[in-house]
Amino acid sequence: MRLTSSLRFISIAAVFSFAAMGCSARPQALPNLKSTVSSRIGPDSGGSNDDWATFAYDYKRTGYNPNVARLSRSNVSKLRLRWKYNVGEPIFASPVAYAGNIIIVAEGSTTGRPGSAVYDFRASDGQLLWKFPMDDEAQMTPSIDPNAGLVIVANQRRLHRYRSNVFALRLLDGSLVWRQPLYGTIKAAPVVDSGLVFIGRAGGDPPRCLQGGITALDESTGQVVWTWHVDPKPKEGGSVWGAIAYDGSHLIFGTGNTCQAPVTTANGAVALTLGGNVLWNMVAVKDSEYDSDTGGGVMLFDGRAHFINKNGRLYAVDAETGNIKWTTDLNPYTGPRKWRGGFATPTTDGTIIVEGSGLYTGSSADDRGEFCMLAAVQPTEVFPGFHSKLQGMDLHGHVLWARTMQNRLVGYVALAQGIGFVGLNKHFVAFDSRNGRTLWSYATPDYIDASMVVVPSGVYGADDGGNVYALALPSSTERR
Repeated sequence: MRLTSSLRFISIAAVFSFAAMGCSARPQALPNLKSTVSSRIGPDSGGSNDDWATFAYDYKRTGYNPNVARLSRSNVSKLRLRWKYNVGEPIFASPVAYAGNIIIVAEGSTTGRPGSAVYDFRASDGQLLWKFPMDDEAQMTPSIDPNAGLVIVANQRRLHRYRSNVFALRLLDGSLVWRQPLYGTIKAAPVVDSGLVFIGRAGGDPPRCLQGGITALDESTGQVVWTWHVDPKPKEGGSVWGAIAYDGSHLIFGTGNTCQAPVTTANGAVALTLGGNVLWNMVAVKDSEYDSDTGGGVMLFDGRAHFINKNGRLYAVDAETGNIKWTTDLNPYTGPRKWRGGFATPTTDGTIIVEGSGLYTGSSADDRGEFCMLAAVQPTEVFPGFHSKLQGMDLHGHVLWARTMQNRLVGYVALAQGIGFVGLNKHFVAFDSRNGRTLWSYATPDYIDASMVVVPSGVYGADDGGNVYALALPSSTERR
């Protein structure tokens, strides 16, 4: 689903207002900027036409913005820093943008202060408009609903019996509209439509074995409308880790392992109706009892749902039936108890599919097992002795090119005008989507987990050091 211009009821003047309204809240408007601002910015710097309101651009998670006119393969090398801001905490979630607002979620800490927080920056100059503290930790990319003027975001409260919170904040000023606690770890980017918020819940691995799945909330009140579980048995686990895809009538998402003998809705993908009924389920790793997650998001294109499993295989299945159309083995260095396949989200511009395919090691004798040891690698997704790959494929899954990187891609590649934008190691990189060759890069002091946003006003990203970057063409750059 794409949010059309007819929905843009929020005026830019109103967006930048600090007027208080409605419910009590804890937003903080901080005047003491830590930003570095360039005075020479492009003509579209105001950001009024920006619309990248959810993870990977749209609810089909294509990662492709067709509304970026100024960038091209010939001028992307002229991108430079417009402004920079440090929030003081690592950033894992990807930015989102709408009508001059750049929304950032700082990861925070599970062991004390400072906790996670939501920031709203003005696209044109990096001015901090508001801040909303959420406490604990947060890694979910939020979604903006321009219809309601809301930002939907969540934290994950591991110190409180894994009871996370979903928040609805006013885009206007960051004030709290409602908060709804849910059990489980919340990382999956939500879908907002038809007056409902669809949230994925995870955390189904031992010893917690929380009952994960999808919960539908009333967008106006936050009240639970229905809940669907990967495993219907309580305390038997099951997870939804990656971004939920939505085709206008069905929710399609990847599922993780359970804590018992596997069920048919685990370790693959599932499609639900908007009422929470199963349309189809597909198992990628049959009879597995060990962490065979589809941990990334699902991308919808041409009637097919695309996703990668930890078995290293990229799947394209019929979005209406779940029947497999084709598969591609992107990572041969994976197997039971060594699940090194990726959990990034594939994206496409309609001519090519790009995907991160997990971890590789230079030693065939390596027996260190499954790589997903999150406690050992925070805050970065970099593993000593391993490397990762980014691969470009045609629409039938035939690999056209591959790039090696040290960090593991956990988000998506942003696409516009035949260019891919991604964080590779300690660089933001723009590459030619036809062959993977670098067209431009910008060095950062830290590794990059958050994915990038490409909109008319510029290119936005963040790193694990808590730095937020706005990059743009100079005002003198020609359109072609």
